[in-house]
Amino acid sequence: MSLATLFCFRLNEFSPVVFLLLYLTQILQAWLPDTSTKLKNPIEFPLESFRGNSSRSDHFTILYQDDDTLLLGGRNRIYNLSINNNQFSERRHSEIFWPSSEAHSQLCLLKGKSEDECQNYIRLLVKVAPGKLLVCGTNSFKPLCATFVWKNGHHHREPNTSDAKGLCPFDPDHNSTAIYSDGQLFSATVADFSGGDPLIFRDPQPLATELSDLKHLNAPNFVSSVAFGDYIYFFFRETAVEFMNCGKIIYSRVARVCKHDKGGGSHLSRNKWTTFSKARLNCSVPGEYPFYFDEIQSTSQIIDGTYGETRTKIIYGALTTPDNAIGGSAICLFQMSDIQKVFSGPFKHQETINSNWLPVPEIQVPEPRPGQCVNDSRLLPDATVNFIKTHPLMEEAVPAYFGRPILIRVSLNYRFTAIVVDPQVRTVNDRTYDVIYVGTDDGKVLKIVNVASETVPKALVISDNDVFAKGTPVTQLALGQGYGGVVAVSKNETKLVVLNHCKQITTCSECVELRDPHCAWDQIKNVCVSVDSVTNFRYLVQDVAKGSAAKCKLTEKEPGAKKVEYISSNSIDEDDDDSDTNLNELLIQTDDDSILDDCSDTNGDFSSACLKIKKSEFTSGTLWWGIIVAAMVGLLIGFVGGYCVSKKLYMNFSNTSCIEQRNHIDRLNVNQNSFLARPKNVNLDVLHMTQETLPPKKDNMGSLKNLNINEGTLQKIKKTYI
Repeated sequence: MSLATLFCFRLNEFSPVVFLLLYLTQILQAWLPDTSTKLKNPIEFPLESFRGNSSRSDHFTILYQDDDTLLLGGRNRIYNLSINNNQFSERRHSEIFWPSSEAHSQLCLLKGKSEDECQNYIRLLVKVAPGKLLVCGTNSFKPLCATFVWKNGHHHREPNTSDAKGLCPFDPDHNSTAIYSDGQLFSATVADFSGGDPLIFRDPQPLATELSDLKHLNAPNFVSSVAFGDYIYFFFRETAVEFMNCGKIIYSRVARVCKHDKGGGSHLSRNKWTTFSKARLNCSVPGEYPFYFDEIQSTSQIIDGTYGETRTKIIYGALTTPDNAIGGSAICLFQMSDIQKVFSGPFKHQETINSNWLPVPEIQVPEPRPGQCVNDSRLLPDATVNFIKTHPLMEEAVPAYFGRPILIRVSLNYRFTAIVVDPQVRTVNDRTYDVIYVGTDDGKVLKIVNVASETVPKALVISDNDVFAKGTPVTQLALGQGYGGVVAVSKNETKLVVLNHCKQITTCSECVELRDPHCAWDQIKNVCVSVDSVTNFRYLVQDVAKGSAAKCKLTEKEPGAKKVEYISSNSIDEDDDDSDTNLNELLIQTDDDSILDDCSDTNGDFSSACLKIKKSEFTSGTLWWGIIVAAMVGLLIGFVGGYCVSKKLYMNFSNTSCIEQRNHIDRLNVNQNSFLARPKNVNLDVLHMTQETLPPKKDNMGSLKNLNINEGTLQKIKKTYI
């Protein structure tokens, strides 16, 4: 029997085990959540804290930020914070104090709200002109806007106020978003005291979505808003109206309106959007049954970057599973071109309340196409205006860039809540990477780098940092100054942290394997330095793409061996006076593999050093494959060993001393052709005796017994004897 035949024979016996291993292998290939973290909960990192009103909750929110100023909305105040040199310092003289009037506070209390709720929480600030601010607050559940003018080193409030209904939420806990573009304020919030009437609103030329129309907005939680081209895009999550026939589920959405929409021409559509449409965001792990991350929590701003060899405009999103599902979070990228493509695709339609949602045939879509920007929407035909009013949902979903998330975290302890991106950080080798900061609902801030290529979506968690106390959600994130500066906001506290871990690293290999675009190894000073603090990159070693430490210094341990340095091709300064004297100790590398290629040409002094350049990298994927291969090899060895043992037992069992045991087994075997069967010779002459030849015989009782055998008895004797 050949080895291949033996393997197939044994494989059939253990096929369930093999199929289980193959199935697990496919699962690992389909979805292997990234659980690796380079640095976890560093013991020390720079941190500045601001608590504002320490006795009451401030419901902090970032209103405005520039290079050295942070305006923070709180309880009856706007705090002006300086963030120079990654330190907080409050500018009290620039603070804006705007409490609710006594009448509004008393009316709020009469409506059943608490004293903490009946305050003016500032939610919106817009610079409408130099030295002039438009500020909106909850104002004890009666939103108001006021104008503040900068005079004599202070902000002075003008006496006139305006109703902020549709611009500012009633409750500071309501999720809302707003953006100021082309002299107009676009807001997504709620329009009533109870928070049951969501809308997307524009001021000063008022336009709004349809109220109490589930096809437009169905219990949304607004996340962010961005301006792109002629449109304003809103990101939110809401109860999916197209899923109502099957139950209840929340989907992530992106909606858009035209900046210069003027409403419809008829009386019914005069103050309504004629360009409002929305589409689903698809962030999922692909497969026969995709695993969806359906609830968007936060987005970044639009980033113009290079990913692999492609330059494109993308937006990052932090999405999670529902609260009552497996605790999962993911980061997905969405191309703005993909979003625009979906809004140019088919619309979704439901014929009756119990019908399925199906795409609208192109022949039924009126001209000009609904949802597009036009010079004057008031001149649009009623068919176009009515169509977009009844068909705001697009058929196709916006796919994730790369077709899947770049990072997945499965945790029972936290979910992602906020995201901010330091875009296109330039490294030593002149490549660019996005550094991502993600907040969680358990007080953590993760530092992540996007190392995705053209075909492989991949992000690495550089550090996992406890910024707030456990159980404290991070509600907002913003970038601070320098590499690693981050402003983290919670409900009652704001912290400025510096997540630059370069000084914590002590060796070249650890510095390079950290794969942090902010850090590189200085071969002259022998320290891990922050790249933004270095002006000359010639002697820096860094490899964000692969994390290979082959370029680090290699010192021979053998006595009398020479010290060899491996540096990049731009690591030698041609103007240095001592460069010629050190050339006999330097091996110049022009790319990642040139050192290994030149080993065959080097002399004997360098040959042993060249053999030590390659360093094994054990990633989580390598470990899983190693376990699977080891299991398969062990299974194969077990098959072969089992066969050999059974063969040995068979040879011993066929010995002549075991004939009786074999005969007993053969009697139990219904197969008479068994190799254990041994025929016996039976003398049948004895059985043919006549009655005369057998004399009567007395039995024990003394009576004569006829022993003659008739034909029937003979058959029984034959069977018994045989």
